[in-house]
Amino acid sequence: MKKMKKRFLTLGVVGAMVAALAVPSVALAVDTQVVNITVSAKTIAITNSQDTWAIGPILIDAVVYFGGGVSQNATHSQIVNTGNVAVDVEIRGIDFEGGDYDWALAATTSDQQYTLFANSESTPSTYDVEVKTSAYNDLAVALAASDTYDWSMKFTAPSAFHASDAGGSKSATVTLVASE
Repeated sequence: MKKMKKRFLTLGVVGAMVAALAVPSVALAVDTQVVNITVSAKTIAITNSQDTWAIGPILIDAVVYFGGGVSQNATHSQIVNTGNVAVDVEIRGIDFEGGDYDWALAATTSDQQYTLFANSESTPSTYDVEVKTSAYNDLAVALAASDTYDWSMKFTAPSAFHASDAGGSKSATVTLVASE
């Protein structure tokens, strides 16, 4: 009888193990959360409402305002931030070219040198942003997406022209650069 008890005991343990394996396991309660991810590319873009300035014939030391002729016009053009991030807008110019002698863009006028200054929206009656050929200067800082910035320029002709400048024309450009 002793042997039989051992067999039943062994068979009972093995049978319980087989029965436990045959019963499907009970799933634990699980909670899930979803994270939705959205991304868009940064877009740096601006427009400027006035892209030409035909000054026309001028005299020595003449002062001409962008869009305003000889009378000061506080703002004449408008920059619009058409991108989706805030940008800084910088301005830079080049020398006037044409004829026998170019006019150099400088901080002060002199023989064959002209000046160009832009005004900032915060001080529209003060043309305090020097337009240079060697570096960009800030025109608008932290212009928010979809915001606008009104601005203008003041041109001062050289204090002396070369005789060959009479009747000819010269051209230059101003570049506006937006960066984050």
